[in-house]
Amino acid sequence: MFDFSVLLIGDTSRAEFRHARSSLEELGRVTQADDVQSAAAELTAGRITPDLIVLALAFPGQFPAKAIEQLRCLAPLARILALLGSWCEGEMRTGKPLPGLIRVYWHQWLARCSRESSRLHAGLLSGWGLPVTATDEERLLASENYCSESREGLVAICTRQHEMHDWLSAACRRRGHSTVWLTPDEPVHLAGATAAIFDGTDCDGVEVDQLERLVARIKPAPVVALCDFPRIEDHDRTIAAGAAAVLSKPLLLDDLFWQLDHVLQPVQLVARPEERRAW
Repeated sequence: MFDFSVLLIGDTSRAEFRHARSSLEELGRVTQADDVQSAAAELTAGRITPDLIVLALAFPGQFPAKAIEQLRCLAPLARILALLGSWCEGEMRTGKPLPGLIRVYWHQWLARCSRESSRLHAGLLSGWGLPVTATDEERLLASENYCSESREGLVAICTRQHEMHDWLSAACRRRGHSTVWLTPDEPVHLAGATAAIFDGTDCDGVEVDQLERLVARIKPAPVVALCDFPRIEDHDRTIAAGAAAVLSKPLLLDDLFWQLDHVLQPVQLVARPEERRAW
């Protein structure tokens, strides 16, 4: 196992944190504490010297700033990461987010943790491995070029928006995929697609119906759904409608391509020579 120590603090029995501990165990040795007081006791006793402290933050204000400062004093070299739950989505707009933390929302977690873990294991520069004084921009630059490896296969992009199609199509084609544009109401069945991206908004009943039709139209290709700040119930409803993965908008292309790689692992990719429009 990679020699990396993680202190995980909070209630990970909540639905949005269900993958937190297992994914961190891919990164290194994990010690879990229910609250900051228990974590401080572990640190004071010298039973753990963490490289990374992860706070499973279910709602704003769960961990007061004084508690975070206590952790910093007890583990000054540790990076502190906030794993943010469904009720923390508006924190940056309306609340007072805790300062100096690496922030990852629950729906970004699997992609980000997997990428940073693989980079740390390979001895590459990682946003999670930078000094505690690093800015968000520096962490983003440290994690770039994840998607540099070329891929193949036809990706169907299902959206009403020309701009969204153009952005996603250009990104997919730079990576080696060919693309085809679908709209949610088109009845066409598309053969030969290896995956699809569904551009949604609020995961309401209309969009769930559109997603189910898309899943039926491109079977057996997996569908990655994009939603505006989904909560855990939106995520589960979208998965129940047939999506293989759900991502929040706005998003990083690295997260999208990690999800595409993940859902395409069992799929045999088929190259397509050019972008085309299905009617």
